[in-house]
Amino acid sequence: MTNTPDDESRRRIARMGAESLERLQREPARADGIGQIDSALGRIRRSMARQSLGRRVLSDLGADIDPGLVEVLHAIAGNGPDAQDAVSIGAVAQEMGVDPSQASRMVREAVEAGLVVRVASPDDARRSVLQLSELGASLVASARNYKHALLLEHFRDWPERDVEEFARLLTRFSSLARGNGQN
Repeated sequence: MTNTPDDESRRRIARMGAESLERLQREPARADGIGQIDSALGRIRRSMARQSLGRRVLSDLGADIDPGLVEVLHAIAGNGPDAQDAVSIGAVAQEMGVDPSQASRMVREAVEAGLVVRVASPDDARRSVLQLSELGASLVASARNYKHALLLEHFRDWPERDVEEFARLLTRFSSLARGNGQN
């Protein structure tokens, strides 16, 4: 792939840019709101890339680990405190959206840090699967609770109804992150 677009790419870029501008001009009020959403998402993305909140939580908890390892723990833990099942490195890779070799390296670091243990698979004792160690499960629960407490403080001045509506709308909007782009 070259860094300079060819003529076909340039035509496509120009055409799609013009079509998009026409669509935005048909709904200027919504387009303004969309621009504000895009700016806010940019700020959120940059903050997430720096893992600012996650780093603060780990620092305040005194957990001297790479915030990326917390993603491994969440991939193993599932969506709730009781959702943990024994999972494979492949499942961790899929959940994190990384290739299996990267997931394997991160899991190895989590095992070395005492946050994850390898156990025999309940389905096939010749295979090993991953589970959170007691320390890993404690860290996930404590980090989640502490992060929620920080967010609670951030939203302290918001009326409860606004928090509920924001949560509903953000959850609805998050379908974009799931890749289907539907509400």
